[in-house]
Amino acid sequence: MSLVRIEEGSALVEVPKKIVEHITERNEVFYNPAMAVNRDLTVLLLRVFVREKDRPIKVAEPLAASAIRSIRILKEVPNVEKVYINDISLDALKYAKRNLELNRIAPARVEIWNEDANVFLLKTKYFDYIDIDPFGTPVDFLDATAKALAHRGVTGITATDTAPLSATYPKTCLRRYFAKPIENEFYHEVGLRILIKKIAEFFFQYDIPIEVLFSYSYLHHFRVFVKRYRGARRVDEIMKTSIGYLLYCHKCLYRGTIPFDRLRELDTTCPVCGHKLDFAGPLWVGKLWNEQYVEGMLEELTNIRHQKETEKLLKVIREESRLQTVGFYTLSALGKAFKLPSLPRKKDVLKVLRGVPTHFSGEGFRTNLDHKEVIERIKALV
Repeated sequence: MSLVRIEEGSALVEVPKKIVEHITERNEVFYNPAMAVNRDLTVLLLRVFVREKDRPIKVAEPLAASAIRSIRILKEVPNVEKVYINDISLDALKYAKRNLELNRIAPARVEIWNEDANVFLLKTKYFDYIDIDPFGTPVDFLDATAKALAHRGVTGITATDTAPLSATYPKTCLRRYFAKPIENEFYHEVGLRILIKKIAEFFFQYDIPIEVLFSYSYLHHFRVFVKRYRGARRVDEIMKTSIGYLLYCHKCLYRGTIPFDRLRELDTTCPVCGHKLDFAGPLWVGKLWNEQYVEGMLEELTNIRHQKETEKLLKVIREESRLQTVGFYTLSALGKAFKLPSLPRKKDVLKVLRGVPTHFSGEGFRTNLDHKEVIERIKALV
């Protein structure tokens, strides 16, 4: 079989050439070069995370495939005691072992398993970090992850089923995530918030509170890093403040949120234009980023080899994390809704609306101003 050698970060791996050229769910030895940014961000976040620990950490990758993520963690993250590498495919593990030898990873720092991902997690718990990076939805792995993650541990979770989460297939989203998506200018953010809500559900049922450290949307995937704590009372508080519904007006673009436990008080009339409101959820209405983690990840950029897009994405998110609204505006949506004769320049809009750009959309921006104020100021700019 023809092999291709790939260098990413400080890792060097060999995988069958056909799986790089034709990426499908059926590939037993899975490697996706488009996910290099995903792996960069994982390493950066873990480099910040280990600063909090007074001991070496234990890491699990239940869906390891070629093991490039595990190898990068072993080579690029300090204070990692051991990485547990698992894959249900013996063929994948053959290449994982080959790549571990290629990178001269000491055998004592690795433990290799050949199990179903959920069985592996439940047999080996407790981990300081668990990485869930499946092809498609991560829902199948969330229960075992909640049970296998150590106190104050972190999990990184990827979803590539962005179409259901982003309202292309709303029935699938309802079945899979028990939430209604919405078609609007920030549908990707809504999809990410639905994913976080689903993750929270699995942790909350075991009285485990979570904090979102970092999340993003990039190309065709969503990614969330959450940290777990203890305490049913803390879960109750998070449910009051961070789980709710998005209210949205398709006519004037009004947006607002209502707490999960106040659904009976829902008013379906837009308070700005009187049009009937649409809704999305239940979803996460809390913060998408821990600002200290974002700053720490940016500081760590100089310590690893990374993709140019990784730095670009992080810098936008740093600005965005300073104004954590639910939803954002886009120039084109405003122009269409209010029939503007021309669109103002984005830099002028950011200045007038005291806004910040968003990584979700090149033309998008966040602002804390009241919706009526946004409309008035935009119209005055044109």
